[in-house]
Amino acid sequence: MPRGRKGLPQESIDSILLAMCRRNDIEQETLAGYFDRLDEEWTRGAREKVLNLLRSSDMMAQRAALVILSELATDFDIEELEDFVTDPTVSDVAKLSLSPLLKELGSELAEDGLVEYLNDPVGAMQRMQMRLLELVGQSERGTEAVLVDVTSMPVERRISFIQWLGNSNDPRAANLLIPLLENQPSKVVTVIIDALEQLGAIAAPRSVPALRHLIATTSNRQLKRQARVVLGRLTMLTAPGLLDEMPEALTLADLPPFQARVSFLDGAGSQFILLLWKRPDGLLKGVNIFYRDQIGIKDCYGIDEMEMQQLGRITGDMHEQGIHSVEVPFSFARLLIMEARAVNKRTRRALPISYSIWRPFIEFEPISRKEKASLPPAILETLPLDEETRAQAQKGGDLYQLPEFYSWYFETIQQLEPYINRYWNACSALEAPNASAKLLNEGRSQEQVKQELLEELVTEALEKLFDEKWRVLYAERLLRQAAVFQLVGREDVAHIIRAVATVMKPASGVVISEQAFPRMMMQLSIEQGPLRMMVEAFGDSSLGDQDLRALAHDLVGEDDN
Repeated sequence: MPRGRKGLPQESIDSILLAMCRRNDIEQETLAGYFDRLDEEWTRGAREKVLNLLRSSDMMAQRAALVILSELATDFDIEELEDFVTDPTVSDVAKLSLSPLLKELGSELAEDGLVEYLNDPVGAMQRMQMRLLELVGQSERGTEAVLVDVTSMPVERRISFIQWLGNSNDPRAANLLIPLLENQPSKVVTVIIDALEQLGAIAAPRSVPALRHLIATTSNRQLKRQARVVLGRLTMLTAPGLLDEMPEALTLADLPPFQARVSFLDGAGSQFILLLWKRPDGLLKGVNIFYRDQIGIKDCYGIDEMEMQQLGRITGDMHEQGIHSVEVPFSFARLLIMEARAVNKRTRRALPISYSIWRPFIEFEPISRKEKASLPPAILETLPLDEETRAQAQKGGDLYQLPEFYSWYFETIQQLEPYINRYWNACSALEAPNASAKLLNEGRSQEQVKQELLEELVTEALEKLFDEKWRVLYAERLLRQAAVFQLVGREDVAHIIRAVATVMKPASGVVISEQAFPRMMMQLSIEQGPLRMMVEAFGDSSLGDQDLRALAHDLVGEDDN
């Protein structure tokens, strides 16, 4: 929404609005400055003040408000504008005046919808809500889209919507209510449980497993009691044996698993896990989980439909970009996801709302001990600390020649910034003519001096920054990475990685600055530091995060074409 403003006018928002309401002879340059100032404060109160002008009976104030809205409003403002036209305290004339703008922004309330709403507000709202349920009933992606809007609502409005869902007598309402059980405040969860009870037997096959899951996972005693009471009532309403015959994963339980893939880890401990099922029409349906070892599940993307050829093309394209994934047993991928969710619980990081939709499909049944024992390990063991292991660990620097290690930098970049600045400031100083002449007299080249300085900085940074906590963290990441290499039969690489992890653990007693892998990591982190700092200036994601997110969005986006 920024308009490329050249400077910040000093006028207050109130004085600008007063001038625009009272004057018709404002110069274009001044008017442009007014718009810039309003745009600057648009989401910090200016938009609300402009909408208040529409509420007044002053025709000039209403005209000024429409001029401002036409200039500054975007599709990000649709929700506020729709709230305005559904407010019973606003006049019909003011509502109708917004119709052209709503149409331009793509609102469903534009023109005929707005007139329909004015003639029958209750009926129009019900029809709009039913359209939402139709969207929810079509696919999990539709449910995700609606849930994003629902969770952004103010609490009281959210509660009203949940109560409407409970009274809708539509089993599709459970598609929204059940995911909300897992990530809402207790006040809202109480209303959701009541809404599931209101839906009754029509949604019981999904409500009962969801309430059982809530009872098993929540630590709130009041919610446990309420859920048990409602669970008992719903069980009594349902025909004997019906709940046992109907699995919770209604839409995916009968779809055969097609493929599961996991990526190699990046240096930040990020990994994606992809589950795909084959639909009756031959297309693929699935979910892509984005995981980070210190956080847990960070993002979750549903895939409604995708052709088999698209999967191969996308993974091939990402392979060319340095993002590699491998096919794994379906149960292995499910186990990784459940372990990732346990990290969320341990770190108290909220799960993405979209995961709540897919959880029943991923966790529809526990993985037995026998099945776990038959699966490949997700993390390998260290090696015996002997001379052979030490010798293999000295090959650790060569791992950076593999594309799977291109993103393995030291985290976080902020801790490394002083060393990056010292190195690049020294490199700049060496470019000066007098410095070159001095080096020539000493018989040394710029590259020699740069390398000596870099080696000193690497040693200093390792000894100061790579403490026991980081040694343990990177050793575990390496052992997880080794497990992926072993999955694809690259035992030689996996063996070197295990050796590197063995000496990296504090118990090895090997000085960190004498280890090849961390030295190469720190060297590349310092050399490429300016580029990484520039990337982080545009966002808080690591390079690896951006790459893995790109794959996730590509996978999701393909089914929209």
